[in-house]
Amino acid sequence: MMKISLFLPLILLSGCGNYFSVRVPYRVPDMPNAAAARPALSALYVTVKAPAAAEESALGSLAGALLNKSGPDFSPAALAGRAAAALDRPGAKVCAWRVDKSGSAEDGFAPPLGPSGLLVISASRPSVSSRKEERVSVYYDKNKQKQAVKNKVWAYSAALSAEFKLYTWPAMELLDSWGDTFTHAEDRLDNTKDSGDWYAESEEKILSAVTGRLTARYAGRPMDRMRAVFIQKKDRESEEAARLAQRNSWDKAVEIWLRRTAAAGSWRDYLGLAVAAELKKDYAGAAAYYRQAENLSAGDKDGARIFWGQIYQDLEMASSTRPAAGCGGGWFGVKTALLPFSDETSSLDGPPLVRQLVYERLKAGGYDLVSLEETDAALRRHGFSEGGQLAAAKPADIAKWLGAGRLVYGNITDFGEIMAGVYNRRMVKGSARVWDAATGKEIVFEESVVKVNTPKSFVGGMFGQLARGLAERIKNKPLAYESALFSRQLTENLPNLPK
Repeated sequence: MMKISLFLPLILLSGCGNYFSVRVPYRVPDMPNAAAARPALSALYVTVKAPAAAEESALGSLAGALLNKSGPDFSPAALAGRAAAALDRPGAKVCAWRVDKSGSAEDGFAPPLGPSGLLVISASRPSVSSRKEERVSVYYDKNKQKQAVKNKVWAYSAALSAEFKLYTWPAMELLDSWGDTFTHAEDRLDNTKDSGDWYAESEEKILSAVTGRLTARYAGRPMDRMRAVFIQKKDRESEEAARLAQRNSWDKAVEIWLRRTAAAGSWRDYLGLAVAAELKKDYAGAAAYYRQAENLSAGDKDGARIFWGQIYQDLEMASSTRPAAGCGGGWFGVKTALLPFSDETSSLDGPPLVRQLVYERLKAGGYDLVSLEETDAALRRHGFSEGGQLAAAKPADIAKWLGAGRLVYGNITDFGEIMAGVYNRRMVKGSARVWDAATGKEIVFEESVVKVNTPKSFVGGMFGQLARGLAERIKNKPLAYESALFSRQLTENLPNLPK
């Protein structure tokens, strides 16, 4: 029995005796030619193209910190993850997301992921400003006289510009292209808040604006369509079918309309069948009934009141919203081993800490990982105890020892801190190499995290730096913040599952 209890409170009596109206819920995308984009959205791969962080000299870092012009910390991974989560919904599927800093037109991860569509977001580094401005507020005094009061405020603002391109894959046919600048502003009574810190607190609002636009454009906005069901006047059966439909007994109403159409009923009966099918989400059946109703209603003034074109457009869009396709290739099903990191530094605790953080990031990103303990034990059995020794072994042999189909090598080139009065420079730099057993190919990418702090107080800065360093050494977690940031930046170069 077909029950559509969801729509019972949505059926409205129009007040007229020859028809009643029914609300049919849809999600209507804002993009042009939305139906053509549906197959691409059914298995989507999201990439954010972002410029790699420019390497700064020690002198340049110091100058930027002293002038408070180092710029905000921008997280393209947060943008990619939020976009993927927003588009991963019923009727659609996101295979993976990643951040692409290579500048290359081709993405080497797309073939093993096997998506049907590719959404490329090209984002520039956000601009942030804070400036003193005058605001005028108006109020009425007790004598009802208009008064104006001038106030000085600090106006903080941020802007993120991005371009969006939706392609089919692998044909790379451009389906949609658009761009926008997303902004957020706030008035504060003073400028004690650093503009970079203010942006970090406000970034969520800007990203929410981006994902809101993406959802509306591709997943669609909730929208109700009104459908009219006409009643044949002075026809007891037609009136009975209408009463049943209004009481949510659509299955019984359909029985009457089917019986009448079998006996050459009127276009109103076909219209009732069409609305019932549309409510049931049988869009192909609804379209066939609507066509019959339209043809038979020719010359009838009631039939001329129906927006047939809008109906067919809605049905075409809805019928293209197929169940989400699976993403081929099994990228995340490949057993992956994160090998001990080689390093060119004097730090004993730094590289192992970074490796542990990278492991946790990969696990959260959806990878099937060989545990670090199993990896290290298997390598020791073959005479390898340090990452720097692994260059002497063939990747295929290491993969065989570990039962892995993918290896991730890491190398730390810089890991340290420079403290000189009010100048504090903390850096973690390195690279990763991903080797795939199925293809024998490898992908290499580098990352760098450099943080400079210049406290206003010489004594306070020195004591703060020493206390922080001591706490990190006690916990065996040197440069903990920079290491966490480095591990995030390193793993965002690889595909990640949406959350």
